[in-house]
Amino acid sequence: MGDIMADNKHFFKDNLYLLIGTGVINLTGFLFHFYMGRTLGPESYGVLATLIALTALMGILATTFQFSISKFVTLLHLKKQTERLRYLYSDYTKKMIYGTIIAFVLLLIVNIFLSSYLRIPYYLLFISILAILVVPELSIVRGFLQGLQHFRTYGMNLAVEGTTKLIAGILLVILGYSVGGALVAIILSYALATIYGIRKIKTYIQGTKESFPLREIYKYTLPMFVTVLFFTAFYSLDLFLIKHFFPAIDAGHYAVISLIGKIVFFASFSIVQVMFPKVVELSEQGGAHKSLMWKSAGIIGIITVPIILGYHFFGTFVVQLLFGSAYLSVTPLIVPYGIFMATISFSKLFSLYLLSLKKYTFLYLFAFFLALELILIYLYHDTLAQVVTLLQGVGAILFIALFFIVWRVKNE
Repeated sequence: MGDIMADNKHFFKDNLYLLIGTGVINLTGFLFHFYMGRTLGPESYGVLATLIALTALMGILATTFQFSISKFVTLLHLKKQTERLRYLYSDYTKKMIYGTIIAFVLLLIVNIFLSSYLRIPYYLLFISILAILVVPELSIVRGFLQGLQHFRTYGMNLAVEGTTKLIAGILLVILGYSVGGALVAIILSYALATIYGIRKIKTYIQGTKESFPLREIYKYTLPMFVTVLFFTAFYSLDLFLIKHFFPAIDAGHYAVISLIGKIVFFASFSIVQVMFPKVVELSEQGGAHKSLMWKSAGIIGIITVPIILGYHFFGTFVVQLLFGSAYLSVTPLIVPYGIFMATISFSKLFSLYLLSLKKYTFLYLFAFFLALELILIYLYHDTLAQVVTLLQGVGAILFIALFFIVWRVKNE
């Protein structure tokens, strides 16, 4: 009984640390977008939102590596194999450098076509892909913090990123650098967060190394990559389609809908990050882990439901406060989009729970749901409301499918 109470205490304390860090990065993120939305105007803000979504897509591999690394960091730390932790960091970093250089060169070419398709100046796309030179290393650092379950430091790392982005972004825009300045601030925030994180994990990455086979780690990366790719695409590709099919002002309005709706997802994602290494540890030790997943789902519900209710009762005030009267027409759509993001929050929790247990059969669902989303938006995009309704329906079906898969998992 005492062990259970202690485990619960650590679980809720770790969630609190990461919730605070997530709260800081979300708050500064909203202030960042609040300032950019009001200062840049709907058209330029629509461009910035699209480029940020593009940066998020480039971060798919980074998030994949973070969760993959965290799983094996948890296992190696559990066995007190610090020398192997150092080798893991060294090997991953070397491979990441090579991969980053290749990806950067390829994106320089791809952006020639994206510039025409998205109607965005090439130099802004160039600035945005500079993030790929920094984000991979940040993902390794955060993978170590997550796997070591140093959630207090992880929370501070998020706070460093958020405050840097806000302060640098405002200063650069005031200096007249507009969308380009906002993008540079984002890249700078990644760089400072990386430096801070490296200093905090230096004990685990500097010193004597012990080599060991990494095949299992890289093999595990593939299903994790598919999962991260799916969810990032699932809540990002709609922005690109809207930017293509709708006028610039409508695209800017939709960017606001998307941003406010994503509060629901990002406010609760820290719960998934805490749950993942703990389920890995319990599974490795033969402990019961399903109850931890349901507790995590419960906390996500406690976070997401009040936010959506707040949108219902105070949506006009929220839009007016954050973005001004030019965006008030989007108010009726923030609750439906928020519900869509709530289903994504639960679906990602279920997916990462299954991955932590090395259960991969659910991955086949992703191709179907992503294709369904793209086809429906491509065929039915007469209004922004129609697009949001389609997203809501597809998200709900995905949630139900994953819920039943998780329900059948044995609590070993």
